[in-house]
Amino acid sequence: MANMHWGRTMVEMIVRRSLHEIQQDPKRAIRKLVDLGMETSGGDLQKSFMGTAQRMLMNEDSPYYDLALDLVQRVDHERILKFGVNLGWNSLTEGAARIRELEAARGHNIPWSMTFHISEGPDALTEEEYRRLVSEGMELGIYSYFLMPEDDASVYKAVDLAGACRDCAFFLLVPGGCDWESGVSSLLSPANLMLGVDFGGSDWEMRVKQLQQQKGLYFLYRRYSTEEDVEGIVSGAWMQQAGSYAGLGVVLINTADPVSGDPGRPVYQYALDARMGQRYPALVLDFYPDDLYLDVQISHDPCFVGVLPDGTLTEYRHDCEMPTRLSVRSAPLGDLLPYWRKESVGL
Repeated sequence: MANMHWGRTMVEMIVRRSLHEIQQDPKRAIRKLVDLGMETSGGDLQKSFMGTAQRMLMNEDSPYYDLALDLVQRVDHERILKFGVNLGWNSLTEGAARIRELEAARGHNIPWSMTFHISEGPDALTEEEYRRLVSEGMELGIYSYFLMPEDDASVYKAVDLAGACRDCAFFLLVPGGCDWESGVSSLLSPANLMLGVDFGGSDWEMRVKQLQQQKGLYFLYRRYSTEEDVEGIVSGAWMQQAGSYAGLGVVLINTADPVSGDPGRPVYQYALDARMGQRYPALVLDFYPDDLYLDVQISHDPCFVGVLPDGTLTEYRHDCEMPTRLSVRSAPLGDLLPYWRKESVGL
């Protein structure tokens, strides 16, 4: 624990200094930061990521320079620092090492992140149960959480969860119908929270402007389920509409019914080509395959774990997220993962 604290302190110092340098000379400062990351990388994930970043930044016209400068100029620096270190150090460095260690000792998969589907109702998990679940996840090395609330009350339950678990990185996908006219400051109160704005909502531009005024850290997200949705995505038309409003990037989420067939493969290829081809000053991610890809980079075996509002665990199977017979109410998370099906994921 002492080594983790010392390492985090050093990372915070480097990031804080880099945020200042990026404003003065963004290209030089970003390359310097990536080079330092490559020199100090402690695992395959970090070396692979930093190596890719080095190659991409050899392009003097890379739009990712614009992305970094925009974030530093627009977003509150303490928020970048807190969220970035929680994700980069606690989750993808120290947490990833813990996951690899436990997987080797226990002989089963542990996901790098978890996805919580949150809603109100008589059978819904309580705030105390969510905090317990995150605490159990941290013991296993899981420090990243995707929160998908379905109603206004659940949004603020998610915000409270992030505020109570300040060493983790939380991505909160705010539903399009959420009333946040008087609550933007409340949504942004935990510095370890990044907000997702529903690109399918009619008022997404107004919401983005509110977040920009508050110096918030955010991204756009969009669900897709039909061939028409896919065509609109891979054509790039939707990205043209997003323009300079994309924030850190855009996350695409496949919600297609598995019975009707999976339309998602072209979307993942599009997201991959957009990132590696440096098409936009924003990251383009396809939620499920990119989450699984990152898990493979950490520990070689893909593993996805979600939680439904009543505590039922989900897995990624048949190209979609599906419920299992397991529940977080039946046993601690660490006791449930040994029953996870290795064959449930295909990439």
